[in-house]
Amino acid sequence: MIVQRQLLKFLAQAPNSCIPNKSWGTIGVRCLQTKENPTSSSLDRSTVKTFTLSDQTKSEVKHHASLANYWWDPLGPIKALHALNKLRIPFICEGLKSQHKISSELINTTQMLKNQNILEIGCGGGILTESLARIGSSVTALDLSEDLIALARHHLSLEQNQELVDRIQYKIEPIEHHASYRKNYYDAVVISEVLEHVDENDKIEFLRASVETLKPGGSMFITTLNKTISMWVVGVLIGEYILRAIPIGTHHYGKMISPEYVRHILNTLNCDTVLVKGSSYNFLRNYWSWTNTTSLFYALHAVKK
Repeated sequence: MIVQRQLLKFLAQAPNSCIPNKSWGTIGVRCLQTKENPTSSSLDRSTVKTFTLSDQTKSEVKHHASLANYWWDPLGPIKALHALNKLRIPFICEGLKSQHKISSELINTTQMLKNQNILEIGCGGGILTESLARIGSSVTALDLSEDLIALARHHLSLEQNQELVDRIQYKIEPIEHHASYRKNYYDAVVISEVLEHVDENDKIEFLRASVETLKPGGSMFITTLNKTISMWVVGVLIGEYILRAIPIGTHHYGKMISPEYVRHILNTLNCDTVLVKGSSYNFLRNYWSWTNTTSLFYALHAVKK
C-alpha cells in the first residue's frame, strides 16, 4: 500500500515535473489555416504544408520529430514500433478477413489487402504505412509533423516498386480537417500507438472525426496503452526511465486510456467493438506477443454500423 500511494503521488505530480505535457489532441479550427512552405533540406519538402499549431501541440510534434534521424533504424530508439508490425499487420488482416472484406482468392497471399482503402492517423515516418501498402492496400497517411512526413516521403522515394509508391499518399493534416472532406470514405482506419498521445479532453472528438471517415461497415483498428498503474510502471518508469528503451517523455499516464472507455466512446459513435486483445512487450528482446490480459497494451477492432 505504501508503494502504491507513492506511485499515485508521483502520477499526480508528473504532468508538472518529469513527464512533458504532450497532446495529439483536437486542433480543429486552429489548424484549418494552411500555407505552402517549401524549405531547403536533404529531405523533399516541396509539397509539405504547415499548420498553425498550439504551443502544446507543437511540443508533441517536436518530441516525435526529434527522433526523425532514427525513425527507420530497426535497432534505434523506436525499434519497438518496427517490432510491433509483427502483431499489428496480422491483426488488421485478420480483422478485415473476419468481416468478409477480403476476397477469398487474396487470403494468405502477399497482396491480401488489395483494393482496401486505408487511412492511417499519426503515421510518423511511415513504418506501418509502407508495410500496409506492401500487401496491396492504398494508404492515406496523416501526421502533424513536417519533418516526419518529409522523412516518410523521402524513404518512399527510395523505393524501386513504383506501384507501391503510387499506393501511398502522405498528408500533413489533422484528422478533424481530413474528416471534413472525406466522410464515409475509407474501408479501414488505423490508429496505432497514437491514442495515448491525445489529450484526455480531446479523445472523443478525435475518435468522432476518425469514425466519420469510415464507410458504414468499415473497420477501425487501434493499438494503445491501457491506463493502469502496471502500465505506468512497466511502460514509463521501467521502459523510459530505467531501461531507456523508449525515449523519455514519450508517454504520459494521464493520456493513457482503458479499452472499456474506448469501447464506450465508439459505441456512442455508432461502432461495435468486435475484438479486444491484450499484448506485452519484452524490452530486452524487442519482442511483442499476445497475452491474456489487457492491463498493459491492447489492440481493439471496431466496426461502424
